[in-house]
Amino acid sequence: MVYYPREEQRDFLFTLSSLSIWMIPAFAFIAFLVQSGASIAVIKLWPASAEGVVTAVTTMKNNSSVELYEYSFSTPSGHTFIGTAEQYQQPAQAGHSVGQSIEIMYSPLHSGFYVPREIYEGSRINFLVFSFCILAIFVLLAVSLYALIRQCSHAREDLHY
Repeated sequence: MVYYPREEQRDFLFTLSSLSIWMIPAFAFIAFLVQSGASIAVIKLWPASAEGVVTAVTTMKNNSSVELYEYSFSTPSGHTFIGTAEQYQQPAQAGHSVGQSIEIMYSPLHSGFYVPREIYEGSRINFLVFSFCILAIFVLLAVSLYALIRQCSHAREDLHY
């Protein structure tokens, strides 16, 4: 068999494009698993804080170390929001109580994104994983597009050989 370098280059470009396309769903799935990272990313674009009040606290029946609490807060623009959050309690840590004041982080750009500050500060890893996955998806799309363009130009050049 005769060695043909153009065939090797064409195979490399096809493999590069295929692997890039096949890796995108994997990164999209990981980004989907850390959905709270998307909320944190939107809030980090333009963060604002507001004072909220805990309106209800319930402890999980099966697991007493997890408590669900509802809170409400108002933004300076006059919109009132009600949210729920869960917190994993440690034995030495006091839980939330009805009427307790908590700080809420929200995005003035999109009012649907808000979380208590304690969750906001504890979600750094989710934010980093989500951001990395989105960045990786865009890089893989660019690599795949580059390989596809090179494959097309390679095919056009093959007419001359």
